[in-house]
Amino acid sequence: MHTLPVAETAALAELPHERHQFKSLLLQNPNYFGNLNKSNLKPVKTWSSNTTFEHLSCVGYNPAKQVLEATVAITQPLGYGGTPCQAGTTEYVRFFIDYGNGWEDAGLTGVRVHDIPNGHDCSGVPNKPLIYAVTVKLTPHARPCRFPVLPKVRAILSWQWAPPAGSANAGWLPPWGNVLESHIQILPSRWSLGSIFELLNEEINPKIKLPSLFESVKTLPIPLPDPAPLGLSALATKYNARAGGQPEVEAHRFGLHQLASLTNEGAFSAEQVIAHEAEWKSAELDLNASLDALGKTEANESYEQLECLGLDESFERLIATFRIKRPAGYSGNLCQAGSQEFVAFWADWDNTCHWTYLGTVAVNVHDIANIPADGLTYAALLPVDLSHHHRSCDQPKVARVRAVLSWAVPPSTSNPDALQYWGNRLDAHVQILPGENYDPNQPVAKIRNLGGIPVEGIETSTSGLTLSGNVVFAQYPANTADGWGLGRQCPFGGTVQIEALFYPGYYYRLRLRKTGEIGAGIPIDSDFYVERSDIGFDHQVALAGGWFKYLDPSQEFTRTIGVWNSSGNDLWEIVLEIATSPNDASVVSTSPWYRIQLDNLAPLPPPNSPATIDIHIDANGDCKDFNEGDTITGTFIADDLYFGGWSLSTEPNTAAIPSNSPQPIPFLANTSAAPGAAGHGWSLNTDSPVHMKPCGYVVRLDVSDRSIVNSYPGSHNSNATETAFCLRKLAP
Repeated sequence: MHTLPVAETAALAELPHERHQFKSLLLQNPNYFGNLNKSNLKPVKTWSSNTTFEHLSCVGYNPAKQVLEATVAITQPLGYGGTPCQAGTTEYVRFFIDYGNGWEDAGLTGVRVHDIPNGHDCSGVPNKPLIYAVTVKLTPHARPCRFPVLPKVRAILSWQWAPPAGSANAGWLPPWGNVLESHIQILPSRWSLGSIFELLNEEINPKIKLPSLFESVKTLPIPLPDPAPLGLSALATKYNARAGGQPEVEAHRFGLHQLASLTNEGAFSAEQVIAHEAEWKSAELDLNASLDALGKTEANESYEQLECLGLDESFERLIATFRIKRPAGYSGNLCQAGSQEFVAFWADWDNTCHWTYLGTVAVNVHDIANIPADGLTYAALLPVDLSHHHRSCDQPKVARVRAVLSWAVPPSTSNPDALQYWGNRLDAHVQILPGENYDPNQPVAKIRNLGGIPVEGIETSTSGLTLSGNVVFAQYPANTADGWGLGRQCPFGGTVQIEALFYPGYYYRLRLRKTGEIGAGIPIDSDFYVERSDIGFDHQVALAGGWFKYLDPSQEFTRTIGVWNSSGNDLWEIVLEIATSPNDASVVSTSPWYRIQLDNLAPLPPPNSPATIDIHIDANGDCKDFNEGDTITGTFIADDLYFGGWSLSTEPNTAAIPSNSPQPIPFLANTSAAPGAAGHGWSLNTDSPVHMKPCGYVVRLDVSDRSIVNSYPGSHNSNATETAFCLRKLAP
């Protein structure tokens, strides 16, 4: 067993009581720290947003990938629940987004952290802070390019306490952690008939209506060619940079492409110089003065600046956050080509003071006249292969990483210290989680994740269910397999994604069979798409025999090797084979058979027997009349082989027609099943806490199992049923 040094053991005992006993204090009083605004419990100690141990340092967004990200800085050697050989603790991050009408919940993520001793890297720099990156996928509200969408994003970092869900909790403050806000830019939607009519109606009166003939296609995108980059003359006019003007943007900025081509290390070309001189003169610009100004420009941060760099180990990608600071200087608006911010990534994985170039990522940016005062933050994401950089848990591995930002011209791929004209350089220390190392030249057939869950968290040799306890999703570590946090074992359903390492140059095949069957099984040969790290997707289509060719891991955004569109409720087995050619004779590695239990059946309402979801009002009161102020009672059934949870609600429940929620009688936790023909009692007081108006209402019962559906947290087999009643107005 790995133990801490004596000095660190003593230091652990000196951790603040509020840290060391955090969960115990909350169990005694959920409002111990005074951050529950509507609680009747009296706070013991007012304590919020303490950043002694961790803090958010950046929030950003990648418009092309629709990924929100935040970087978390860990600053202390202790206080995180143990070494990497122990459980550690979770840093939760919940995102909220405001398009101008109030906060919307944008999702929860997190990262597992551990106690890692202080130290110095090979260059003598302290290894703290350690920077972790976390991400969520965003489904944004987009508009066409004429209408920039620049929402505000709020991220709440909270150690060991997941920030509450729901837009109303955007103001919640964590005891340990902090809140950070930034503005982002949403990728414009494609033009459509509907958006064209919307634009026209903003500028004309009377309004015109889209003909009904086109109603069914009004949202379909109109195919348009990509806009060409603006030329030198057009940019000079745009930025008022012609002779005698007061330029909004310097000529050596917007003319960088031509100037860089004249100053690069290639062979001298008199013809090129003459052609550029003529073009600059025609645009009323001074070529020599601009060349002189460019020669004095190095690592200028007035337009853009790298602010954070971290490692998202869940998705195995480095993330650099940079800020755009000005409304102009990016070669065109959102309806034009704009320009590229290039970020080159480097790593010193083994602390040898030798940088290895990893790749360069481009992020498209534009002139945006109404840019917020704090600018806009963007994220550059580069997938990295960590498969041969791991160490055992008793040897925590900290690596150095570097990002180099350069506007319009890519950074050097050979000199990690080189800085271009506009941009800057940033270094960070990151932790590489413990694990096995793999030789890319000696492939090992091993599935990493099934249905979003690491195979280590599944009983792959017995039941095919997730293990008991708080098993977490591989790429969403803030979310447990049992979405209710009770650690119950879970089956799988829907689309089961299968993930593993990529071995370029090799072929692989996935086969499956029902447990108990004898034989080779059948190939999983459904075609699927793998998102590229730059733009678009790679379409994976099976070759003869169900074989697929491995993709290049440096070019892909995920490590998906197969998609199984499952059905039924049986126990299945999956095996992975790797071959040098797409045939059985060249197989070089075969995995064990991995068991996985399916459950694709939602809770069943009547007339199924037995029904596992049902609701009624007592005394045959379904669809009957009651007087306003009455208390209505009934029974409900909520059950399933892999029961998850239930909820009761009353509809409508609006500002105009408010209603009260039914309550289980006697009390029953919503994670406890209500089985049997008699079910469980419920009661609805129509007079308190609000007086329900005369109206027609339904009492709705929602029931979910805990099957992991479509490989995503919070997605289950669910069903709902209702009973109805009317409230009559009392006679005067």
